[in-house]
Amino acid sequence: MPKKNREKSATGIYHVMLRSINRQDIFEDAEDYKQFIKLFRLLVDRKDDNNLPLPPLSTVYAYCLTNNHVHLLIREESENMNS
Repeated sequence: MPKKNREKSATGIYHVMLRSINRQDIFEDAEDYKQFIKLFRLLVDRKDDNNLPLPPLSTVYAYCLTNNHVHLLIREESENMNS
């Protein structure tokens, strides 16, 4: 069954949830959580090839990591999240 496109938010703020298959754990230990946050931060605080800051693609208001899913509260800045 095809996924429906997310409805466009008037505020540009979205609740995004990433979920595992069959409620399997995504994070098995503290190191997994740290690695996710480290990689997520690279996406949020982007740098160019000269290590200079790039404009943000989104603003992260909140996040919650559980064993088998992730919640993000984000606002799109320049990218269209409906794609």
